[in-house]
Amino acid sequence: MKILSKTIIPILLLALTILLNSCGGDDNYNLTKPIKVKTQEIKMTEVPFQYEYPGNIEGLKKSKLSTKLMGTIDYLPFEAGAKISKGQVLVKIKSADLEAKKAQINANIQQAKAAFNNIEINLKRIKKLYAEESASKKEFEDTQMAYKIAKEKLLAAKAMEKEISDILSYSVIKAPFNGYIVNKFFDEGDITAPGHPLLIIENFDQFKVVANVPSDEIDLFNKGNDVKIYIDAISENPFKGKVIEVNPGGNSYSKQFEVQILLNKAGVADSKIKSGMYAKVILENKTKPIVAINKNLIIERGQLQGV
Repeated sequence: MKILSKTIIPILLLALTILLNSCGGDDNYNLTKPIKVKTQEIKMTEVPFQYEYPGNIEGLKKSKLSTKLMGTIDYLPFEAGAKISKGQVLVKIKSADLEAKKAQINANIQQAKAAFNNIEINLKRIKKLYAEESASKKEFEDTQMAYKIAKEKLLAAKAMEKEISDILSYSVIKAPFNGYIVNKFFDEGDITAPGHPLLIIENFDQFKVVANVPSDEIDLFNKGNDVKIYIDAISENPFKGKVIEVNPGGNSYSKQFEVQILLNKAGVADSKIKSGMYAKVILENKTKPIVAINKNLIIERGQLQGV
């Protein structure tokens, strides 16, 4: 038994040493031997890109009609869709307070005129007497002063008359151009408020597209740019358009800027194009910076993609 144990123990120790050396050998090899891989530089690249923006069609001429008066609408016989002519009376507003003031001013003018006429006659008389030394210098100077005061009062009354007439001119609202009423906000008998729109009118001889552009893309637009416009409700083919206005002030809430584009409606009947239609504005011949990599480097796992 002693001979067997002396023989087996060295053999086991030798086997254990060989096993440990074999386990650690591969790790040392992996840490020191380089692995060959392929790399590609990732950088920003400019690629062709077309930008698309939603828009709405409007008449090129569009106006919101409002008044500076508070009063009762006495005349407004039109409904939305009515055709109107330039200079046509659309709205009349009655203001009892202003009418009363006008009547009072007219009465003041009549009194001022009568007083002025009397003083003027008296001045001529005193002037003649003064020349004949039949009136004192003080009488003459006092009459001159009274004449000056009467004249100033008459001029002031006439100035007030002009002022009230200018204010009352806002009580009659006329069409600034030929067109159609597209929105009506008040009816006869309603009370108006200063600044509130009464009507919106448009002229449909020419149309424009109003689009909203994000703040980081507004610099792509300049006045005179050519764009394509798609109106799906009318045709699959694009219309030509030209940028006529780029609003330099953006909306503080949406952070978007308004761009107006003149629509070239050549070949399309006027009756087909309607204010309020949806349109798409396409800005071509532009580039956009992107991060580009070789397609072969993309690994797909189901619906997931990675590098």
